[in-house]
Amino acid sequence: MTIWLASGNKHKLQEISAVLADSGIKNDIDINLPAEAGITGFDPKETGTTFAENALIKARALHCLLKGAQVNNSGPVLADDSGLCVDILEGKPGIYSARYYGKESWNSDGSFCESTGSGKLRDEERNILLLEELKTRQSAEERLRKCRFVCAMVLFFGPDRFYLVQETLEGEIVSSPAEIRGQGGFGYDPIVYLPELGRTVAELSEDKKNRYSHRGKAGRLIVKLLTGSLFV
Repeated sequence: MTIWLASGNKHKLQEISAVLADSGIKNDIDINLPAEAGITGFDPKETGTTFAENALIKARALHCLLKGAQVNNSGPVLADDSGLCVDILEGKPGIYSARYYGKESWNSDGSFCESTGSGKLRDEERNILLLEELKTRQSAEERLRKCRFVCAMVLFFGPDRFYLVQETLEGEIVSSPAEIRGQGGFGYDPIVYLPELGRTVAELSEDKKNRYSHRGKAGRLIVKLLTGSLFV
């Protein structure tokens, strides 16, 4: 079976491929990026208000493009939308995690204020900006910065047939830039600390991250859907 991943993010491709490999069905599935169908610059406008809505937007967009390109190896589309939700920030940056650019990201009513330059920030810059915003919002009674990574993942066969799952990875935001640790993963991984493991997400091995991560959990549910074992 060929599955088309609605993303150009190679990190996501690696993580999802690793989940499939661990499940033992990797040899039965070929995961392709949009570029392999001649679709370049795949970046649909994420206008949803939830992770699930944005995952469906990506899935529908790629499904339509593949249909228009008359791809011979057509198969289901796999799409995900994920981000970091911080309790003290009322769940922000949330669905705007990849576009976040500091405390100026929010209008006075709490809505997101789009910036054309936010997509050019490096992961390290976003991490520092988030710690700076937390510093201005945190009170002495709220030292534990509870947060969670969220991943909504869709296996999309068509407009009227798809499966959607959502999972989380619970953690805490590190208290200062001095506590940013780890070279693995990407995005906010170096600033999310997992108390039960005593490490940040970025300090986990690839295997361990796939075991605990929001994307790994969601991916394993998708595997169960593909193999039919979720309904047994």
